[in-house]
Amino acid sequence: MNSKYFVLGGDIKKSLAEGYRFDLKKLLLDALKVTRKHFLPLLTACIFIMLVSFALLSIFIDGSTSLSDPKVIGVFFIFALLIAPPLMTGLIMMGVHHSVGLKTNSFHLFNYFKMLLKLSLAAMMVNLMTNAASMALGQVFGSAGFVLSIIVLLYLKMSFCLVYPLIAEKKVSPVVALKLSFKLVHKNIGQFTQLLILFCALFIVGILTSGIGLLFVIPFCINVIGLVYRDICGVSIAVTDASDSSDQDKNNGHKSDTDNSDDDHHSGPKSGGFEA
Repeated sequence: MNSKYFVLGGDIKKSLAEGYRFDLKKLLLDALKVTRKHFLPLLTACIFIMLVSFALLSIFIDGSTSLSDPKVIGVFFIFALLIAPPLMTGLIMMGVHHSVGLKTNSFHLFNYFKMLLKLSLAAMMVNLMTNAASMALGQVFGSAGFVLSIIVLLYLKMSFCLVYPLIAEKKVSPVVALKLSFKLVHKNIGQFTQLLILFCALFIVGILTSGIGLLFVIPFCINVIGLVYRDICGVSIAVTDASDSSDQDKNNGHKSDTDNSDDDHHSGPKSGGFEA
């Protein structure tokens, strides 16, 4: 069997060198279509993450526990650095899969625990930058520093929103992923800021609906990120050509192991291994 590799979407080198622009209206409409088509797996994955978060809070934190309690800090540390990064990577990569027409299931959420070290290291670096900026702003501006720290937090989250898929799909190191994400976002900081404002507005609406709206908002935003990643960086796809004997087996009504694997994970006109 021979595997042929090609890239769907953009070109990361071209995006870095020449920049890029989105058709925001088309991007959002495409995200709506993708979300309707692949809603259930993302919904199930989001509900699982919410349940895990609430379970950790309820088990380790009670009503009398202070946020400065070492136990509380330890729980947040474990969740933020060891549990959340691979789960969030799985969620975002489901959006990347959807952006190129591939099906997913909720178990894809757990596919990236094997990259825990890299993802946790990236999360730690982002958290260190965020905490350092918040502390500095608090000391310099006092109470006004709280508002500024929220703005800085949103800015850093936006600047590094491509870190996880870059590590998972391009197999780059955490440091390289941080640099690439920062450079790519700032090649079109204006439209990324518009998307950030839209996401914040959607999350506020979702929260105002007693959190029920978040069950649609989060899958939609994940698919937007997947489409953005595809258009900026491109997604590597492998198409596997079956051997003559495999073709004969298929003509006789039999499938090879590779064919069965492809059927489990891919849909649409393109089939083969997804490089992630």
